[in-house]
Amino acid sequence: MGTQRSLFVLLLVLVLNACGDDAAPPPLELGNDASTEDARVEDAIDFDNPEPPNDANVDYDAEPFIPGAGPGGDGDDTTSTQDRCYDASCGRSALPVQEDLEFLEPMGDGWLRLMEADWELAPTAEGYRCMTFTIPEDVYITAFYPQSPQGTHHATFGVAESAEGPDRVYACGVGVSGTRRLQGSGAGTEPSELPDGVAQPLRKGQQITMNLHLFNVTDETLRGRSGVWVKAIPADQVVNESESILAGPLMLNIPVGESTQLGQCTLSADVTLYSVQPHMHQIGTHLRATAMTAAGEVPIHDGPYDFTHQVVHDIDPIELKSGDVVKIECTYQNDTSSPVMWGDSSLDEMCFIGLSVYPATGSSGGFPCSN
Repeated sequence: MGTQRSLFVLLLVLVLNACGDDAAPPPLELGNDASTEDARVEDAIDFDNPEPPNDANVDYDAEPFIPGAGPGGDGDDTTSTQDRCYDASCGRSALPVQEDLEFLEPMGDGWLRLMEADWELAPTAEGYRCMTFTIPEDVYITAFYPQSPQGTHHATFGVAESAEGPDRVYACGVGVSGTRRLQGSGAGTEPSELPDGVAQPLRKGQQITMNLHLFNVTDETLRGRSGVWVKAIPADQVVNESESILAGPLMLNIPVGESTQLGQCTLSADVTLYSVQPHMHQIGTHLRATAMTAAGEVPIHDGPYDFTHQVVHDIDPIELKSGDVVKIECTYQNDTSSPVMWGDSSLDEMCFIGLSVYPATGSSGGFPCSN
């Protein structure tokens, strides 16, 4: 199964790197303190002539990154890696030696450190870091507090029933392995709590993979420590165990001007939906999601989108059945001169909504739900 997931990620990255020469907008500063800081950004990216992420002038490295392989992986240089470059002088990024952090160390106000990884990113570089960690004791998570310093685009979390490899931090590619997802975060995501009695479980012996997407739009090396703090409750206080499903299309072709792109996800289990988390990139302006059920269309979310402030929205619980279809409508304002394509880069686009549901069935297999 691990090999199949790696092949899936390889195929996905190869598709992304073949997406053509479509211009895209310049990036923003990323992290909880996201800001444009135009002067610093302009040093790295030319606002008047933004280069597309797959342009010949961009060094994507000869081989795509795959979890467990490539620079920083087994058999390769474990001290540095070559990330994607948006400037010819990008250079290699160091892979810092990781500090041995205490599991569930108290961080104040009831928060416990679940996992954090130190990283470094060369000027004008974009890349991914993965951290795998085998859980030493059962944990029932009821709140998430993303730790997202400048340069952090997003963090996603996949849970495998057993260890698929050693615990480590390494250069990797987009995506996580495992059978289910925990709630993730994007730029500017604030702390959020689950409903009373609902918890996202981690059990002793399971292995969690944190996938960090990092982007340095400055002309200086960035260093940070990204991860997540949590709150937890005892097992006997858990009424419902939950998981998060990422739903949306895996192909986009966004024309110049304003347009709306569509995607959908057919549920494969009966669930109760209690929160949603829209995720697009820089030209996304609005996301609407509805559920097509036997009783008719049920509104899930309908609101503006801000790339620098990606919110987890609590909603009144909605009962959904296996076979119900979640429809996603993403609106974009493309002010460049060319179409913008789907892709994992911050200069490409996405159209996803995170669906937090109970019970946790692992029905999505950790992959995006897309049809």
